[in-house]
Amino acid sequence: MSLICSISNEVPEHPCVSPVSNHVYERRLIEKYIAENGTDPINNQPLSEEQLIDIKGARRLASVRGCCNSKLDRGLHSASIPGILALDLCPADTNKILTGGADKNVVVFDKSSEQILATLKGHTKKVTSVVFHPSQELVFSASPDATIRIWSVPNASCVQVVRAHESAVTGLSLHATGDYLLSSSDDQYWAFSDIQTGRVLTKVTDETSGCSLTCAQFHPDGLIFGTGTMDSQIKIWDLKERTNVANFPGHSGPITSIAFSENGYYLATAADDSSVKLWDLRKLKNFKTLQLDNNFEVKSLIFDQSGTYLALGGTDVQIYICKQWTEILHFTEHSGLTTGVAFGHHAKFIASTGMDRSLKFYSL
Repeated sequence: MSLICSISNEVPEHPCVSPVSNHVYERRLIEKYIAENGTDPINNQPLSEEQLIDIKGARRLASVRGCCNSKLDRGLHSASIPGILALDLCPADTNKILTGGADKNVVVFDKSSEQILATLKGHTKKVTSVVFHPSQELVFSASPDATIRIWSVPNASCVQVVRAHESAVTGLSLHATGDYLLSSSDDQYWAFSDIQTGRVLTKVTDETSGCSLTCAQFHPDGLIFGTGTMDSQIKIWDLKERTNVANFPGHSGPITSIAFSENGYYLATAADDSSVKLWDLRKLKNFKTLQLDNNFEVKSLIFDQSGTYLALGGTDVQIYICKQWTEILHFTEHSGLTTGVAFGHHAKFIASTGMDRSLKFYSL
């Protein structure tokens, strides 16, 4: 984990970020330095106390020093077929955790009681996408078996099988109304389906691309959504018109994850090129690229509900503070690739899943 004051080289009690250098400081020390010098100690650029940006909750994050609850690291999915491949937290109660595994199962877990609430069986191949319904006791899952399943958690049963695709389903996202699912597939189509009937309402492909889709995500307003492709393209679609309204080039390699910020202004994207790109949806332009270490893999991206933080999971787990886009935390607890990351309520904890078959929680 990395949250170190650039003056003292110690974990700060009251951390803040300088916007002129993007370095983290103990507020007391940087205020003293500014009073004496009027500049940032890293690059000597003019800096005032009013410009400093507090890192909310970081003191509590720093205090755990990357510690996670090992009691929760075992037993959710089969040991003979290792790997938790998908993660989601219930928006109404983030103590409820949803995972999808290489063992073909979907598991609903309660963090507070440390109990498995349901193990949902029915997919014939691994489960690669899972989504919680925000207000109903339903969860959704997708798989390379070309199906989307809708499950009742209390009954631990499948209530609908959505057959929207001819090939592996690669992405799954729930509409803002809670009534419809967006899915993407290797068959080059995205689909829009009714969760009550399981009926496919719309199915569209980009005739100009001819390329498999790797992921899909609704914008928070539900009017537009994004898809990623095998040939490194990010496409923005108008749901009502069913048309491709914007394209974001720049990555190389298949797109691995996309995430919209809750304020609707930003889109984060990742690909097999060891980078995360940030896009301004108002200007339709790339304004920041986070260049990661060589061969760093990114499998999951997510913003917290307040839009303060961006988390990425892959080779390890990294947390960035938005607007400055500075890395403030770094977790390396998984022994294999991290496949999913998610924020708890008010970003009070972070959850992650990995190919090491573990679900980890980092207390805040």
